[in-house]
Amino acid sequence: MTIRKLESGDIEVASRLIESVSDRYIRDDFSKLGYQNYKQKVLDDGMRGNMEEGFMYWAAFESEALIGIISVKPPSHLFNLFVHMDHQRKGVAMQLWKHVLSQLHPKTVTVYSSSYAVVLYEKLGFVSNGSKIVSNELTCYPMLWSEDQTRA
Repeated sequence: MTIRKLESGDIEVASRLIESVSDRYIRDDFSKLGYQNYKQKVLDDGMRGNMEEGFMYWAAFESEALIGIISVKPPSHLFNLFVHMDHQRKGVAMQLWKHVLSQLHPKTVTVYSSSYAVVLYEKLGFVSNGSKIVSNELTCYPMLWSEDQTRA
């Protein structure tokens, strides 16, 4: 597996990966309208806009196939983390996460998790950082990773 920065030429395939995983695992965290709004923000033109705003994206490839993607909204908010369904539970998310840590060296990182991903984020060292949020037609769970927690 190789991890590299996501390039503009990868956006279409990255969007399809995010969409397929989202359709299967996180759609239920949104109302119908909320899910449409979410997809506008994370797929295709939304991803292009995020990149223009300074979001950082990295992708994991096996041979030439995109198998995972992670992005960070500066300075240290984990915006999304998706692994192709055929490659889940094989360490891809952990490798992407370690790559982000090695590139950015953050002291803390926040994430708004879907209900499905809470367990994954806990495995990455995140802890709950407040109550469930229901806003703008979506439900999420605020979580926090801290460099200090991982040393304890």
